[in-house]
Formats: sequence, structure tokens, C-alpha cells
Amino acid sequence: MSLWTPALWAAQAALARQPLRIFVASPELWEEICDKDWGYAYHLERWFHRLLLEHLPATLTNEAESADFVYVPHCAMNVYLAWKQEALSSSDDATRAGAGAAGDALHGPARRAAERYLVGVLRRAFGSPAVRSCQARFPGCKLLFALMAFCRDELPAFHRAAPSAVVITTCGVKTRDLRRQGCACREHCLRQVAGPWDVVVPWNIAHNSSSTQARFAGGTPKRRLLAFFAGANTSCSRSELVRRWGDAKDMVIQGRAMAPGAFARHGLGAKFCPVLDGHWPSTQRLPAVVVKGCVPLLISNRLRLPWDARSESSEVQFRITAKLARMT
Repeated sequence: MSLWTPALWAAQAALARQPLRIFVASPELWEEICDKDWGYAYHLERWFHRLLLEHLPATLTNEAESADFVYVPHCAMNVYLAWKQEALSSSDDATRAGAGAAGDALHGPARRAAERYLVGVLRRAFGSPAVRSCQARFPGCKLLFALMAFCRDELPAFHRAAPSAVVITTCGVKTRDLRRQGCACREHCLRQVAGPWDVVVPWNIAHNSSSTQARFAGGTPKRRLLAFFAGANTSCSRSELVRRWGDAKDMVIQGRAMAPGAFARHGLGAKFCPVLDGHWPSTQRLPAVVVKGCVPLLISNRLRLPWDARSESSEVQFRITAKLARMT
């Protein structure tokens, strides 16, 4: 099963029926670092770039003046991951041993590095006649980006520069300004998660599960844990989950990241795995727990599922490995 097969994208068939005209601006912005493969959980920007250029040629136009969208290529997620990897590799042994917690601590600096890169991409793109023409024709033409994981509230400089761009995102589109409801949680206040035109891809289903992820050593595992969650404590729902069940004896619930081996072991040993919002609402978490046979529980006030009036539910595909472990 190829990673890049268009049929693996739930909305691909619906998209192909639309009379879209997309112009690719500044292709040189897709640099060497953009082709580095960090695994299926991080490939949205790479996947969208290749999907558009190789598998949806009918949507592309060479005439910028007639385009509905002008796509600006970039790979902010690859920059983010490369920055974190370099920071960890230059750390001491103790920091590397606690790579999960260290990765959480590095999120802010790495995110800011990715934002600086993205602002640089915008600066170069705004020099393109095609981009300037598209902006002048708004709303008849809109800039188009794919953004893996980062919401607009984490990229304020990007949001200020491109507030009306269309962003293919995994963040969700529900604005977290809940002041009228009391706004009991700081993380959900005064944040601009999405722009008015953003399109949500709740999780990436166009991926290959590696043999390691899909293999259940020793046959069907014994699932002695009722529930398992481990991830950076970056949302209200995550905070509440840890507060309520962090000390439960039949669960492993913690508000910090876990090393891949430990994550796999607990995922194979749990019956239910909450998939919560946060920096990455369910982009990595959902396939990561599904391939381990753990039943996912989606909990989020930010996700907006794609099978609404703009999509045909009959077109939605959810493909998982045939070797899922049975519940025991």
C-alpha cells in the first residue's frame, strides 16, 4: 500500500470532482530539508505537496491570473523536527535519556524556530507576482498552505501576515475564545486557532504502519490496563484527564511524553486510549494507538470532523491493519 496513493485520502474523490484551479508559487521554496522523511505521523506537508503535484495534475494551472488558489510550498514541520533533533543531539546524556520530557521542554523554542522559517517563506513568497496578484483578487483567489500540527495561535506572526489564507490543518477550527461561557481554562481563552477559510484534516490516514508498529509479539497481548494516555499537558482536556485519573491503579495517565518503546508497551497493554486535543489533536495519536489494537476515545473541543455538509460521508475511508489485537 503506497503512502502516496490518492485513494487513501478521505476527501480525494470529492476534491477531484471540483473545478479547482491551483497555481504553485515559488517552487524553489521546497528545499532539500523538505524531503527528509520523519515518519507517517509528521508527513502532512510533504504528503500534500506530492499529492498536489503528482496525483492531482488536473487541478493545476500555469496561469496565475485564473487560479482559485495559489499554493505556497514549505515544510515548517521538518524544520521543527530538525531543530529539536539537533538540540537533543547536543544535550548531555541525562537529557537524552529523558528524551520525552526534554522534547516537551523544547517545543516552544523549536516552534519559534519553525515560525521564523515560515515567516521567511512568506517574505519570499510575497515577492512573487503570482502571490501579489492573488492577494489583489481576494476573495476570488486565496493563498493556500498546508500546516502540520501548528495552529494559528502558535504562529501569531504567520497569522498576522496571512489571516485570510486557506490552511489545510490538523488543528481543528473551533476558536477557543470562551469568555462568554466563563472561560474556566486558560488554554482555551483568547486564542485564534483557525482562520475563516481553514480546512481541517482531523488525522492523517494516508500512511503505512511499519512492521514494528503492527507486530504484536507473542500473539494477542493481555490488556491489563483500562486506559493509557501519555503526552505533553497542553490543553484543558489533558489537564483534566491527568487531574482525575493520574493516580488510578488500573490506568497509566500522565501529562508528559513517553519514549517510543514505553508508549508501544502501554498501548499494547491498554483497552482504551484517549486521543485528546493539544499541540497535535489526533494527528499522530490516533493511528499510533489504533495499530496497537487500543480502542481510541476522541476528546476535543477543537476538532471538526470532515463528514459534514461539505463532504460526502460515503467517500470517507478509514483503513487500518488487519492484524488488530482482540480485546482481552
